[in-house]
Amino acid sequence: MNVLVLGGDGFIGSHFVDQAVKWGCAVTVFDRFPYRISNNLEHQRGTIRFVSGEFANRDDVGNALKNQDVVYHFISATSPAASWNDPYIEIEKNLHASIQLFELAGRCGVKKIVFPSSGGTVYGPQGSPVDESALPCPFSPYGITKLTIEHFLRYFQNKDGIAVDIYRIGNAYGPRQPHQNPQGVIGKWMQQILEGTEIQVYGDQSTLRDYVYVKDVVFLMTHSLKDLSISETYNLGSGRGISIIDLLDIFLQTIDGKFVYQIHPRRPLDNASIVLDSSKLLAHFPDFRFQKLEEKIPATWNHFKSRYHA
Repeated sequence: MNVLVLGGDGFIGSHFVDQAVKWGCAVTVFDRFPYRISNNLEHQRGTIRFVSGEFANRDDVGNALKNQDVVYHFISATSPAASWNDPYIEIEKNLHASIQLFELAGRCGVKKIVFPSSGGTVYGPQGSPVDESALPCPFSPYGITKLTIEHFLRYFQNKDGIAVDIYRIGNAYGPRQPHQNPQGVIGKWMQQILEGTEIQVYGDQSTLRDYVYVKDVVFLMTHSLKDLSISETYNLGSGRGISIIDLLDIFLQTIDGKFVYQIHPRRPLDNASIVLDSSKLLAHFPDFRFQKLEEKIPATWNHFKSRYHA
């Protein structure tokens, strides 16, 4: 099976590449390789195919799509915080290029597109664990664009007959998170600790998030490789809500070294609470168990320290 991983040298994408190689897939990684060196996948050199290009460049993407069976689309050029005051960047950097990708994939005969959406933003505020039947109600440009991309995928599914799998992922964390401009509170706090700056904590005991270890994410996303004719939407979260204050306590207990912090009220751009019910996906993995946040924060921290350069 030929698998193209867009953004495959990034955080989640590189872990998925490792998993797809274990599956025996012929993997092509499309990303920026300005110095012909991978940030996260040098250990796979000789096993996988590296293609350097720009996601917005039609020719670059079109060439990478040739002879591919499945496309995993991990490229995201923004973050919830970055687009809060500039919603146009979502359209310019994510939406337009994604639609171009889907159009080209149809022309190239791709059988399935897999899209990691955002379980933390597409649903909006929810009072209890939400399953896939809940009405999405995003309020941030980031979440609105993720949901819009989902709708465009269904358009191309109907138009071109491409199968589509969508994974609404919780707050992914783990090794290989970027140490510069990290996305997500865990990466951001670790960056601030390493820089010796004060951790900024936004929210209280009612501010809940669903944190899911990156290797659990990519293992479950291999489900899309089992049948290239089926299309589904899945939640992908641990089902366990951790408050921002409890997360701070975990940091205090497991991070070596002291750090200072300040607690603020929740910001308008932050969802109040989101916990995902992933029963639909987990039905295909009856023996699977999510790894615990308390046990995986140290591994993530050690990776951050190993890659940090002041």
